[in-house]
Amino acid sequence: MDTRVKQLRKALNLSQNAFGKRLGVTAAGISKIESGNRNLTEQMQLMISNEFQVNENWLRYGDGEMFKRKPPEVIGQLAQYYRLDEMDQRIILEYARLDENKRSIIKEYIMRIAYESKESAILKDGNSKAEVLRCAEEADIKY
Repeated sequence: MDTRVKQLRKALNLSQNAFGKRLGVTAAGISKIESGNRNLTEQMQLMISNEFQVNENWLRYGDGEMFKRKPPEVIGQLAQYYRLDEMDQRIILEYARLDENKRSIIKEYIMRIAYESKESAILKDGNSKAEVLRCAEEADIKY
């Protein structure tokens, strides 16, 4: 099972630290699990399965597919193309898992921030405010 934990972590493109944080475990703890120096408890198996949408039979016995639902390969492609770090990727995945209503709320919030930034932008700052202004204008916000 220890090799499957490492295989999973690598498939998710997560460091031991990032993987452990999502499970409430230190990087050293993940290292011990992956090296076979610490057994994977039943509770940890369930946490891994739930947090990362992993097929429990695969995790326990190596049977079947790794994931309950495979994450789209496009996330990895986006990460490479736009040089997204682990947090960027997690934000995208977590956002995608939300229902339409929650995504709508987040979009409205982001657009409100962009609109407020547009209203208060002083373009002498340069790139950051100009970029927010450009995004807000492209979105054609109406309040």
